[in-house]
Amino acid sequence: MSRWQSKAQLNSQRTTREQQQEPQLSFIGNLSSPYALLLMVLLASLLAIMFTLLKSGLQNFDWVLLGMSGMFTIWCVLGAAAILQSLKSVFTNMSAAVAAGISFMVCLAWVACVTVLGQWFANGGLRDNVWLLDGWALADTLVVASVLLGVGMRYAYLSLQYRLREQSSLYARLEALHARIRPHFLFNTLNSISSLISAAPEKAEQAVEDLAALFRANLQSGMSVVRWADERDLCERYLRIERARLADRLQVDWQDTGIDDDVAVPSLLLQPLIENAIAHGIQLLQAGGVVTIRAVASDGMINIEIQNPVLVSSDLGVGNGMASDNVRLRLQTLFGDEASFKCQLSEGYYRVNLVFPIKKFSPGHSL
Repeated sequence: MSRWQSKAQLNSQRTTREQQQEPQLSFIGNLSSPYALLLMVLLASLLAIMFTLLKSGLQNFDWVLLGMSGMFTIWCVLGAAAILQSLKSVFTNMSAAVAAGISFMVCLAWVACVTVLGQWFANGGLRDNVWLLDGWALADTLVVASVLLGVGMRYAYLSLQYRLREQSSLYARLEALHARIRPHFLFNTLNSISSLISAAPEKAEQAVEDLAALFRANLQSGMSVVRWADERDLCERYLRIERARLADRLQVDWQDTGIDDDVAVPSLLLQPLIENAIAHGIQLLQAGGVVTIRAVASDGMINIEIQNPVLVSSDLGVGNGMASDNVRLRLQTLFGDEASFKCQLSEGYYRVNLVFPIKKFSPGHSL
């Protein structure tokens, strides 16, 4: 295979991997969230109030008309939202223009159905009364709905553009942080291996193999996800390198309860934090100490805590800040508000706490 063919193949693999790792944003946002539902109910109520004011005026405000119009607008808004939410997976692979056009027609058709049903109900359809469709009233409703839907589609488009820019900015910042960690990680690990070459060649050889596996994982995108079993194996490889250098000064207490091996976690989620625990904690203590790693799965969430002793006068700013920002951004990007990341220094111990929802690992797909 020629050099150009090899390069083209690598670029193709990289593009495919990036497309798999980057989540697709839909034209339709999350219409089932509590915030979105509250906003839609408020919007429907405001439309009903405006319609009632235009029809009856403030002096002779018609409360019955308000109730009927409020019921009508809420049915229209929430029903259309439910239909669009069910079609969200279909819109994902469509362009914004096509998704907007289909959404517009679907919502307009739903408003027409609700209008016809409302006329039938208001004219005694439940009592088997004969009624005729009021075409002009239906036309009036559809014209008003078309204007409101046009405004709504424009808002959805602007919201999509904002989310795309926000995602691109977040990815760029995340990759910049990840790129800064790579040489920092390699420099520290090579120092550990160099101290073993003359004293323990066999351990140095094992350390080089561990470094190869670690650096292969470190070269992946910051949005890569792996199995929990693989993430723990990488951390144990790194700890083996450091334990060969620090000997009995480094003790590790792994406590993981109820976490399945196939749970998906961001790649190198723990290694930078464990590295900080050693570099800014254990390594500075003459007697060393214990790095405690607790991982618990409960109520659909994973709670991970990393704790290490520190010197009271130690500087925890630079290294911990870079690794913490990297982990915090990745959790925010992958899990949103469902995840949390906290750091705390108290009573001679530095603690990092991560919480994120349990997701099953699926090869070739992002969280």
